[in-house]
Amino acid sequence: MQLDCDKTLDLGIRACSDGNWEEGLRHLRLLKHEEGACGRQPGVFYSHLGLAMARCEGRMHEGHEWCTHAVTIQPAEPTNYLNLAQTYLLLKNRRGALHALVEGLAVDAAHPGLLKLRRALGFRYRLPIWCLARVHELKLSIRRHRARSEARRHAARRRPRLGEDSTGIFRPAD
Repeated sequence: MQLDCDKTLDLGIRACSDGNWEEGLRHLRLLKHEEGACGRQPGVFYSHLGLAMARCEGRMHEGHEWCTHAVTIQPAEPTNYLNLAQTYLLLKNRRGALHALVEGLAVDAAHPGLLKLRRALGFRYRLPIWCLARVHELKLSIRRHRARSEARRHAARRRPRLGEDSTGIFRPAD
C-alpha cells in the first residue's frame, strides 16, 4: 500500500491543531517511519510531532528537541515557535516559553496562537525605572499613563473609520 505523504501530513497537522493529539501523533509517526519514501518534511511536521510526543507520551525532552529542530530548519514559520513555547511550558520552563514567544512574534506579530498564549502567560513589560521600588509613586504614574494609552489605542482600533459605519457619515473621535 502506497502512503500519500501530503495527505497524511495534512491529516496529522489538522488533528493536532484541533486538539486530537493521539490521532495526530499516529499520522505523523506513520509519516516519520516512511520518511525515506516521502522525502524531507517541513519544519511544521517536526514541531507538531514533538509537541504531540510531549503531550501524549510524556516524552518532553525528545519533543522539545524536535520542536527546536523545526525552528532551526524553518525559522520563518510562527507555528514552530508556538509549539516550542508549549513544549517549554510542559517542561515547566516559563522563561524559555516567553523567549520562544518573543521570537515568534518577531516573525509574525499578528499570529493569533502566539498572541493568545502571550495573554495567557501574562507577559510583563520591562520596568520603566528599574532602580525604584515597584510601588514608588513615579512608577505608578508611569503605569497608569501606559494603561490609558493602551486603552486609547485599543479603542481606536475598534472604532469604525470613514465609510465603515452603516450611515456613511463621518463622526470625529471623542
